[in-house]
Amino acid sequence: MIYVCLYIEGLQITTNVSTQVSGTVESWHTPDIMNYTNDVNRYNLDLSGITSLMIKLKACHSAHVLLSNSVVRNSSKPLYEIIISYFYDTSYIVYRAEGSLDTDFSTPDILNCTVYLPFWIRWADGDIKLGTGIVVGDHVLGNFKNADHFVVRSIGVLTDRGSLGKWNIKIEVSDKFAGYFDSCSMSNTKSDVVVVDDIKCSGIRCATSCGLSKTCMGFNFNSARNRCELLSFGSNVVTDIPHHIEAGWRFYSKCYNEKTACLGCYF
Repeated sequence: MIYVCLYIEGLQITTNVSTQVSGTVESWHTPDIMNYTNDVNRYNLDLSGITSLMIKLKACHSAHVLLSNSVVRNSSKPLYEIIISYFYDTSYIVYRAEGSLDTDFSTPDILNCTVYLPFWIRWADGDIKLGTGIVVGDHVLGNFKNADHFVVRSIGVLTDRGSLGKWNIKIEVSDKFAGYFDSCSMSNTKSDVVVVDDIKCSGIRCATSCGLSKTCMGFNFNSARNRCELLSFGSNVVTDIPHHIEAGWRFYSKCYNEKTACLGCYF
């Protein structure tokens, strides 16, 4: 399940996912490790501008976060692996490119099998850090400095050695609106999210008005009546974009990262 909320400064994505791999999977000895991960960014948004994420995690041990340079999660591209409580009392930060470099640090009793605990990961300027709590930068557990740092373009998570992981992952991504809207092939359809403005205008003006607004995620348009409803997620976290059938209307969703991430088309 992925939750989406649109803020003035960008898109905030919260992903809830369960993971469990029966065998041993880690970047030292698993060439295709990204194939074992659950993708945090299923909307194909541009992650290149972010440098941190927040995690709430419930697991007994062996939780892995993979930060890859590949948009398509190609395991042969450079990646960072952050392993939280791999052998119950030790955590690792691994850099894998042509070879592997890593650091480890003692983290006894850092995970809980039945309670969600907060963690954060930051990787700005090749200084990869793992910490606890809800504030990025506080309570650092360990870090690894990589002079050959790279841009993180995709993120995956897994738990191996039979450990069941329950993840709540929050990231903020840049809202690089591509200038495109997609109707998601839904004619005679009207979205029921928050209407922030209802105006009489042409379709071009409707799209332009939405495009100029950071909070507008799309619009309903009736071409016969030249009616335009600008739409927003409001302040709520969104798990669905409700809509209903209504003759003459069409819902258009704002698209990001060229035309590959049109949020309204994913629900």
